[in-house]
Amino acid sequence: MTTKTKRKAVTPPSSAKVEAKAPLTEKKFVPQFTNKQKEYKPSVYQLVAKSTDPRTKLPQYPVVSLLKAEDIIFDPTTGENRKIRYVPGEPSIFQDEQPETAKMREPIAFTNGFVFVDHTNPTLKKYLDTCNANGSNPHRIKNKSVLFTIQDEEKSAQDKIAQVADVMDAVQSALKMPLNELIGYAKVLGVNTSKSVDEIRWDMKVQAEKNPTAFLAGMNDPRTEMKQLLLMAQESSIISMKKTGITWVSSGNTICVPAIGVKPIDRMVDFCSDGEGEQIYAEIERRLQALNG
Repeated sequence: MTTKTKRKAVTPPSSAKVEAKAPLTEKKFVPQFTNKQKEYKPSVYQLVAKSTDPRTKLPQYPVVSLLKAEDIIFDPTTGENRKIRYVPGEPSIFQDEQPETAKMREPIAFTNGFVFVDHTNPTLKKYLDTCNANGSNPHRIKNKSVLFTIQDEEKSAQDKIAQVADVMDAVQSALKMPLNELIGYAKVLGVNTSKSVDEIRWDMKVQAEKNPTAFLAGMNDPRTEMKQLLLMAQESSIISMKKTGITWVSSGNTICVPAIGVKPIDRMVDFCSDGEGEQIYAEIERRLQALNG
């Protein structure tokens, strides 16, 4: 008789899940720098120099120059003329806002051409910013003499940065302009185009550096495109542009006559921008298209 073997119980595998953990990333320290100096930087006012040292070429100033501490100015807030005066200790520079007992003491002294006004003296700063002697005051009465200006180093730096940015944009445009646009714009600017492309680009780069604002403005000016087409029409013997008059080459008939001192091409652009001239311009464009297929 066969004996049955008893099976052993099988333990099922554990079903516990293993959680995936994201790798730990080390937080990087980034230093934060701030500059609070400008909040406490004194305002600097500088006299207009009337002479220059012949040796150093630097402006010369008197050791002490006195500025009257009262004036009548235009107040842009009220649109009226108001009397101002600097009274130390008073919060307002307007006489009608000062107590009757307030009395002026002495004029404002420029030492070696300069006055430095700390942020703790806001009344003096208000007076100097507002009086007519300040050439930097946009609301000054124009018939009053300019005696000093404010030195704004931050604005000066901003202006220089803007100028450099304009130069960079203009030079980049000159160096990367498509060939057809380059030649056309060079002709408008009077650049010699009977050279290699690299020489023309270099000459245009020089033009861009001389006057970057005008260079960039001219690129986006509709008149520039008109000038290019008119110059091409002249080269193709469709029109003739001379000081004595702009004419059709084929018939010799006069289109328009430039005034004395006005360039023929500028007169032609003005003429073609309005009225009958628009039809003349369309005809010139049609003849150019016919010549160029």
